[in-house]
Amino acid sequence: MRLPVKATVKQVRLLVFASLATVVLSTVALLDFYAQNAHELEGPARVIRYAENTLLIVALAATLVKACLPKIPLWRVILMVGIGVFVFYSYGEFKALEKSLNLRMIGRLPFLWVAVSVAGALVALALLRRPAAVPVLLILSIAFAAPSIVRVLLMKDQHSVLPAPDDRAAVAKHPLVSPNIYWIVLDGYPRRDVLQQSFGYDNSRFLNSLESLGFVIVERSLSNFPATINSISSTLNMDYTIRPDGNAIQAFALRDMYPIVKGKSRTVSRLKAAGYTYVHFENGYDNLTKCADDERRCIHGREGLDEQDVAILSNTPIIDIIARFEADRSKTDATPIFDIGGVEDLTATLQAIQEAPAPFFVYAHILAPHPPIRFRADCSLRPAEPDLQIWSAKARPDFIEQLKCVNVQAETLMKRIASSDPRAVIILQSDHGTAFNGQFAKEPADWSDSDLQERFGTLNAIRLATPCRSNIMADLTLVDTFPLVFSCLTGEEFKPHPPRFFVTPYDNSPDLGQAVEYASSRLRGGS
Repeated sequence: MRLPVKATVKQVRLLVFASLATVVLSTVALLDFYAQNAHELEGPARVIRYAENTLLIVALAATLVKACLPKIPLWRVILMVGIGVFVFYSYGEFKALEKSLNLRMIGRLPFLWVAVSVAGALVALALLRRPAAVPVLLILSIAFAAPSIVRVLLMKDQHSVLPAPDDRAAVAKHPLVSPNIYWIVLDGYPRRDVLQQSFGYDNSRFLNSLESLGFVIVERSLSNFPATINSISSTLNMDYTIRPDGNAIQAFALRDMYPIVKGKSRTVSRLKAAGYTYVHFENGYDNLTKCADDERRCIHGREGLDEQDVAILSNTPIIDIIARFEADRSKTDATPIFDIGGVEDLTATLQAIQEAPAPFFVYAHILAPHPPIRFRADCSLRPAEPDLQIWSAKARPDFIEQLKCVNVQAETLMKRIASSDPRAVIILQSDHGTAFNGQFAKEPADWSDSDLQERFGTLNAIRLATPCRSNIMADLTLVDTFPLVFSCLTGEEFKPHPPRFFVTPYDNSPDLGQAVEYASSRLRGGS
């Protein structure tokens, strides 16, 4: 018996509305993620792939449920699955609440949330019986997603007016010598005196080993910014990546700094103009260090779930379930999947790097010793929660354990480079210090002098030709790294910048992009 036309239209409308509501409910967490983090992403492609995979799982789940419950109308099955996925993707918010209330459910919470998601789906199936509820649910779901939709639509593709790198390269003095140049950044590695004062750790043995290889230790080295992208981009551009904004100071837009970090910088342009090959090492986890899409010489470290994967999946119980199994696996000989980003990953690729046409310039950004804490002092692996933002004061001893591992691996690497490439210029430094004082929970104006010293005090060890070593000032700031190198290569006078220091508010701060400048005396006076 054929259904009346009106009944058929009604059923189709129900299915369409239910499907639209389910699409919104299943992907709104991904939409929120993109809206909040678009300024740090290279585009929406990865988020779209997650959305596509999520919807594929929704379709498969709905098909399976319908096969098991053939008498239940399809529109109810579709909504059931959509609400279950919505609850599943709400895990991150509930976890934050759990932490703030100190409920101490971390061990059981991810598994409990899977059960909560299934229960939410079953409750929805039981309650959503009336077709009139479908358009109401669709309207509510769209209203829930509306703020992020509006935010994405209103996003401005603002770019700073950047000097053309090639213009600077064209007028630069040609180098008299062309050694290979290794710039190795150990993320979050503190300066010697900061380690002594804040951690009670004497790092002299490691630094003495570097000096025996011809390095000069910049004892009062300071970063000019406390955030990686600002620090690295200003170092590579040989100038502060800020610009005037009326009476204020504005940092370069993040989308302008990403290309600088990935090879479109004044330093790389000048070296290429002098005949250098650029080699970019990506550490396999940190999104910022990934090679540009058009990078010809990209050297890959060990790969696994990277920073963006972890950030997205942290909205679900998946990451914590993986971490739980990692903790169990650590009792065996199994290799944890979050142990990427160590110095050894670079050492393993050294031969491939050195096969590049000489002279070459390699930029290698190593995630360690920056959290997550995943290495013991002997470099054995410990289970880790893969979160780059965790600077827990309780983790100070574990951080030193990880730093000891970094020291062992870095010393081995430096010896190999010095032995295999004795004329090389080697720069071993960090982009910023640690933040165990809780700096990023404070407003920039509230940072104390000790906060500044901890976050701005950086490892800086430079190996130049002997005649150039006298130009390495004890209070060199990172922005002058490559002006110093070029003065050594060309014989031109080294003219350091007036030292300046900035904090740029993080993440979703309403002041994101604005820079707060600190008086030079607050940092250099305490050095």
